[in-house]
Amino acid sequence: MTQSSTYKVSRSETTHGQHGEHRLIRGQNSSMRLWHNEQPADTAEKQPSLNSYETLGYVISGRMELTVDGQTLTLEAGDSYFVPSGAEHVYRVLETLTAVEVTTPPADQAG
Repeated sequence: MTQSSTYKVSRSETTHGQHGEHRLIRGQNSSMRLWHNEQPADTAEKQPSLNSYETLGYVISGRMELTVDGQTLTLEAGDSYFVPSGAEHVYRVLETLTAVEVTTPPADQAG
């Protein structure tokens, strides 16, 4: 790491992304974000998408349905998930959701 690296980000310093996610911290090759109190209505009209980064996630509370490459999974508190780079996917919140995700490369920098 270089002298300009960020080793800590306090809650008051987090930023929000364009989809309502809390950007927690980023490293050189990955970033972490939090989906906090996402409501079912927030994702009712979501369309499948493709990303140039992979996502690893963990459901802290609530329930969601994740469809990855045509396979639908129901995820609840304690479940982890993986969305490969380039995989068509969509998620829908079933019960108020809080989840944390790590993206590689950082989602806000992936092309």
